[in-house]
Amino acid sequence: MSSQRQIRYSELIRSLISECLLREDFYNPNFEISSVTISFVKMSKDLRFANVYLMPLGGKDKDFILDNMNKKKYIFQKYLSEAKLQSKFTPKINFFIDDTFDEAEKIKKLLLNKKVSRDLNE
Repeated sequence: MSSQRQIRYSELIRSLISECLLREDFYNPNFEISSVTISFVKMSKDLRFANVYLMPLGGKDKDFILDNMNKKKYIFQKYLSEAKLQSKFTPKINFFIDDTFDEAEKIKKLLLNKKVSRDLNE
């Protein structure tokens, strides 16, 4: 379970990364950054690592966007360091695809299955 400090810091990192997505130029015309949502950030206990979970709009080109975000993470690192966080160090960023929507859809389909619904009714 995350501490209050980790939760507060992760929300700050999430807002700064979202802000960076809007302000920075990524020098790739094929990379449509406006369609990326930062779902949540999970911080390590010592606040040195930030796992950033993202989802492209409509789930299109997940792998392409994830690769580009991880290749350009130095831009986000620089943006966080210039933000003057109330910390001794800037956290290292790793990007991941947020698959919670896919998992929720899978569970919904399972619950709508006739065999499962029969077992739930009994």
